[in-house]
Amino acid sequence: AAPQQYLEAAISGAGVLPVLVPSFGDRLDLDVLLSSVDGVMLTGSKSNVDPRLYGEEATEANGPYDFARDSTTMPLIRKAIERGVPLLAICRGIQELNVALGGSLATEIQERDGIDDHRAPVSDNQDERFAIRQTATIKPGSCLAGVFGPGDILVNSVHRQAVERLGAKLQVEAIAPDGTVEAVSVRDSRAFAV
Repeated sequence: AAPQQYLEAAISGAGVLPVLVPSFGDRLDLDVLLSSVDGVMLTGSKSNVDPRLYGEEATEANGPYDFARDSTTMPLIRKAIERGVPLLAICRGIQELNVALGGSLATEIQERDGIDDHRAPVSDNQDERFAIRQTATIKPGSCLAGVFGPGDILVNSVHRQAVERLGAKLQVEAIAPDGTVEAVSVRDSRAFAV
């Protein structure tokens, strides 16, 4: 499943046709898939990355989890980077990218001292839930600085997990005022991988 707002952005904003990939894990031929697309977008989701993938215990409080998605996205991410297929990882996608490259995640970050609540406001109105409401600071010299310029940018924020230990080959692109990593990129990647 992919939330509607990501598909709308792909069609209306980028002018591309989104193709949804089923979560069939190793039953998918990723080489064939990646030969057939111009890029990969990893969307957000209500589920979180399973902590067992980075050596932590999975608890009901930190769920829900989606093992089928994890078993599909982890190898898909690594294969896309290896093949030089452009990759855009958003929300849950950044957590997946970090874990796929050996990093770990902090869960329920809103419960940590000094960390802001990055979750969406409780509302049935999707425009309100996903409204721009937080500052992120883009690091000078980063990939995102090449797109938006360095410095502060306003973003939305709807996550309970965040990068704890940065994965191999990743570098921080942007951070929230409380120090939470809000964007990363793959160092020395053959294609855009943010």
